[in-house]
Amino acid sequence: MKTRIISGIVMGIIVAAVLAIGFLWESVVITVAIALLAAGAVYELLHNAAGIKDKLALVLACVFSFYVPFTRFINEDFGVCLIFVLFGAVIYSIAAALIVLKNHSEFGLGQIASFYGLPLMYGGMFFCLSGVINNQSGIYYLLLLLNFSSVCDMGAYFTGVTCGKHKLCPNISPKKTVEGAVGGVISSMIVTVILSLCFNKPLLLPIILTVPFCILGMIGDLFASAIKRSVDLKDYGSLIPGHGGILDRVDSIIMIAPLLYMGIEIGVI
Repeated sequence: MKTRIISGIVMGIIVAAVLAIGFLWESVVITVAIALLAAGAVYELLHNAAGIKDKLALVLACVFSFYVPFTRFINEDFGVCLIFVLFGAVIYSIAAALIVLKNHSEFGLGQIASFYGLPLMYGGMFFCLSGVINNQSGIYYLLLLLNFSSVCDMGAYFTGVTCGKHKLCPNISPKKTVEGAVGGVISSMIVTVILSLCFNKPLLLPIILTVPFCILGMIGDLFASAIKRSVDLKDYGSLIPGHGGILDRVDSIIMIAPLLYMGIEIGVI
């Protein structure tokens, strides 16, 4: 517990410092930090979960996963970024195919699918996370994102401990309950109201959208747990003592980020 608390404080200080520098000085600092997280998360998935040991494959996947969210620094226009991402995806697919052909005996079907699909999927999620935080109202949207993930998760935990009876997904996460999930959503709704009032933002739509966003966060958490359970993995990594790896901390956040980013881009949030 002591290790978990200390590493949590250190992690919080680092995140706060990156955000402060990014908001007050240069947004590229946040973009680079998120791109590095994307590369680290994909490494955890491919090396620790999928069991890919080929070093060239891991380097290629990490570089591509870094590149996808970093395209926001090249050009913040979504259409232009999409062109850069598609171009990078084509190059990545060709290079990945060559690596698999060269070392085909080291790759099973699951590893090939992971090698091709996960860097693009998670790179895209972290791209959206960068778009959410680097917005002009980035602090508000970041707090909303943390509300839909962390606040909901804490509310679900305490509600589940006190009055949880019906298991939500016992085969994947035995401790999660339906009552806890409802309590988490209600907790998040309360914080949504507080944030909207504090930042003088519209109230009705964010409250309505709190439900699907919280559900997405739970899906992200359960999906990450399902992957770990399928390969008998306790944590995705050991980068953060007492907390596990990158994905163990951001699994729900990055699942919410794409929908939140879309809502921001079309102006509904």
